[in-house]
Amino acid sequence: MNNYVIAAIAVFSLTFCGCDKLTNPVITLDNEYLEGVYGPPPEFETLADPTKNVLVEEFTGHLCGFCPPATALLKGLDEEYGSRVVPITIHAGTLAAVSAAPYDIDFTTPAGNLFWSQLENGFNPAARIDRTGGISNFYVDNQWEVRVEEQLTQEPRIALQISTEYVSEDSNLNIHVHNHFLETMSSSFSLIVLLLESHIISAQSDYNLDPSTIYDYEHIHLLRTNVTTAIGEPLLTNPLVNDQLVKSYTVPMKQAWVPENCSVVAFVVDVQTDEVVNAAEHRIEL
Repeated sequence: MNNYVIAAIAVFSLTFCGCDKLTNPVITLDNEYLEGVYGPPPEFETLADPTKNVLVEEFTGHLCGFCPPATALLKGLDEEYGSRVVPITIHAGTLAAVSAAPYDIDFTTPAGNLFWSQLENGFNPAARIDRTGGISNFYVDNQWEVRVEEQLTQEPRIALQISTEYVSEDSNLNIHVHNHFLETMSSSFSLIVLLLESHIISAQSDYNLDPSTIYDYEHIHLLRTNVTTAIGEPLLTNPLVNDQLVKSYTVPMKQAWVPENCSVVAFVVDVQTDEVVNAAEHRIEL
């Protein structure tokens, strides 16, 4: 059975049948763009030099004492390659559970819990890199750099652009994602859009320190919510070269989220292989 179908079944099961691992299994969000309120989506200019970017989904937890060095490694790759590395920090698993203070803040999300459930015997720290090998496959941190560099050598098959508009009057975030297929392909593709937040100060365990608790640890690229469903919104089947379409969304921002610290990540998945074709990140514009 195709992994995309399995994921769809998993979403149905988590949503309607319940699961001990999830305290809030509702993943599907209704973030339809309010065009009648905010006007038509913007027009995008074609990118002159599109690049193949690499999505790194890091699985971590505030009780994971081995995770800070892995996060530092990912931060270094992000700084070295800039926008070509698209990191997501996903708190999931037992080491992300709410515990006694100062670990009493819940950074898990329904989408992150679903992503965690897709892994085969997952643990922290670990990362999916462009979902190579399928949604159940992941890499330990000493493999990340090599895998990222391998993916960076690929030619882009889809160009992605993101624009945002934060409407402070009603605390809504408008997101527009431009998808431009650069070649004809025989497959189906879906779009996944996520909202992240950085500069969150909270406790983190680090076994390299004694005592091991860092009370003012800075969490970055933290998954806050899914904008599309966690398994993605269908785009095109068997697209032709130069096929283009824009997907738009309106997301109510929670009061606890700081808009200037948030960013939007969008990535396109090949439904047949479950692998990421391209990804992009965009800081929210105020």
